[in-house]
Amino acid sequence: MTGFTGSREAVAAEGRLIGRIVVRVLVALAIALLFWAGRYRYDHIIVDGETYLVRVQRMSGHADIMIPGEGWVPSEEAWDDSSDEAPQTPS
Repeated sequence: MTGFTGSREAVAAEGRLIGRIVVRVLVALAIALLFWAGRYRYDHIIVDGETYLVRVQRMSGHADIMIPGEGWVPSEEAWDDSSDEAPQTPS
């Protein structure tokens, strides 16, 4: 048996250790996926007495504002910088 440096027990113990590590990583991933709060965090803003829903993407921090009649609009484009007025809601 030249070239064989470990005993069968050592090889088996190493296999069990690797198996336990793999199982623990898979369990941690499963818990993270099950208990993650969701892709977005929701908040609100008040502009000129009107309340608007805001969603913020948890990973990137990108925010969208729900404007009635337009849907989700990127926060950078929600209001034109040239006017300080909120968008007009349809009556």
